[in-house]
Amino acid sequence: MKAYEEIGRKLQKAREEAGLSQEELAKKLGCTQASLSNYELGKRRLYLADLQRIGQLLGKPVTYFLEDSEDEQPSHRDLDRMLKEQFVKEILAAVRDLKPAQKKSVLDYILWQKSGGK
Repeated sequence: MKAYEEIGRKLQKAREEAGLSQEELAKKLGCTQASLSNYELGKRRLYLADLQRIGQLLGKPVTYFLEDSEDEQPSHRDLDRMLKEQFVKEILAAVRDLKPAQKKSVLDYILWQKSGGK
């Protein structure tokens, strides 16, 4: 699904959850119902400032419109990124309790591994 269509779908969902018609939300936004319809269909681009204003009116953070849908499966790349982030968090949590000299040893070891272990 194209990004504009995904944002538009989320906009429509948020509007409906707020109990507003297209006409009502368009009036609050100061645009026409036809413009709002085009946003919801992904035919017109919404700028970040517009999304922020819409989010405020509908009680949604901007990230609601920009993040992947909960019902969509993450890609392999997304899964790899999340696993790496979790792994880094685990490393940092483990290092947090070490003494300063031990932390330096861990850093030295990481740098040694990064250089090819030579």
